[in-house]
Amino acid sequence: MLLSELDGFVTGVIVSPEPIPPSDWLPRIWNGGEPPFETDGEAERFVALVMRHHDDTVASLGRPGEYVPLLDTDPRDGESLWELWIEGFALALKLAPKGWNRLRASEDAVAKAALDGIVTLVAVANRTMSLDETGLIAAHDDVGVFLANWVQLLHEWRLENDRRPSEGKIGRNDRCPCGSGKKYKKCCGLN
Repeated sequence: MLLSELDGFVTGVIVSPEPIPPSDWLPRIWNGGEPPFETDGEAERFVALVMRHHDDTVASLGRPGEYVPLLDTDPRDGESLWELWIEGFALALKLAPKGWNRLRASEDAVAKAALDGIVTLVAVANRTMSLDETGLIAAHDDVGVFLANWVQLLHEWRLENDRRPSEGKIGRNDRCPCGSGKKYKKCCGLN
C-alpha cells in the first residue's frame, strides 16, 4: 500500500460502525500474506508506525475540523490524487459490511449521505462513474474537503451509535476495548 491508500484504509477502519481489531486489518496492508519484513524488529517497527498513524488519526477526528486526508498531488498539474485514498477506504468498507448496513438502515440522513458520497467516489475511482456524473464537485481539488467532512460525520455517527457491550467503567490505564492494545486514555479515550 502506498501512504495515501494506507491513510484511507486506516481512516476507514477507525470510522467503521463495527470495531475491527488490528489482527483483522493489519495483515490487509500487505495483502493478507506473510509480512514482507526480513526481521521481527522491522515488522514491529512498521506495525508501531502504523498504529501511531492510527492513533494520530483518532486524535485528529476527536477535534472536529482538524482531520485532513493524506492525498498525493499530481506534480504535473497540482491536482489532488484522491483515488488511492478512496481505494484504501473501500478496502476497509469490506471488512465490516454489517456495520455499514446498520448505518444505511439508520434514520440519520446526514451520515447516510456521507457514506453515499464516499461510495460514489469509490465508483468514480473504479471507473464505473465519472466525476462529472456525480453532481458532487466540478474539480478534483474539492475532493479532499468533501472527504474530510464525510469522514468526520461518519466518525461522529460511530461514536453516537457505538454498539459494543459495556464492560463497566473503563479505567484510563486499562487496555482499550477496541483491540488496539493501547491504553484507553491513549486510544479511544481521547474522544
